[in-house]
Amino acid sequence: MTLHAWLRQDHELVPGTEIFRSERRFAMEAYSASHGQLLLRSNPVDDEHETTIDLLFKPVEAIKIRDGYAGLVIRCATPGEAAQIMASLPGVHPGRGDRVFMLESQGRSDYVISMAFGWHEGILPRVQGSFFNSPDAYLPRWPTGPLSGVSAWFNVASPQDLVDALSSDDHQQARRDRFRFVFVLMTDVGDENRPEISGAGVFLTRADAEEAQSLLAPKVAFCWIETLPVVI
Repeated sequence: MTLHAWLRQDHELVPGTEIFRSERRFAMEAYSASHGQLLLRSNPVDDEHETTIDLLFKPVEAIKIRDGYAGLVIRCATPGEAAQIMASLPGVHPGRGDRVFMLESQGRSDYVISMAFGWHEGILPRVQGSFFNSPDAYLPRWPTGPLSGVSAWFNVASPQDLVDALSSDDHQQARRDRFRFVFVLMTDVGDENRPEISGAGVFLTRADAEEAQSLLAPKVAFCWIETLPVVI
């Protein structure tokens, strides 16, 4: 199987053709309302698979999926299948370029209606949410979720989780897929022609950061607070 692909052109998505097959288990990992992104994942299994497989549909118009798949085949719907599914969804108005993808497993069929589909298989870094969400060149910060855009923040850690992570040495191999925001006080001690920017301190609450800012403000050219995620 090709390790990664992104399919959206007509010659890549011929009606009736199989485009993905795996005997591994898959389940929904995330959905983002931004750009209608649906992510299915097969996680590594000890002594069987060491790789992660991410499947992404984007942008999604409608879906009918199960909570999990033991083996999965994805193919482009035939014209008849597509017409039947579309007719059963009177409130759905597919845009130009939308396609019906059939998800087949254990003799049952589901579907996703979207414009494009792709997959990526490999060793997923512990601090990366998915293969389809990485730092942006214009905003080079750690992505806090598996997909970009609007998030439900289900992976926000509790204060106690942060305390446990800071006090434990037994998490070297754990996935870092949760986070908690901290508040970083930044300062500029230069002038308008030659700024000298550096971090002055990290605070667990905005109130503490603002108090520290009030103490530093008279001593520097400029200071401000940035909100950054601590990976847990």
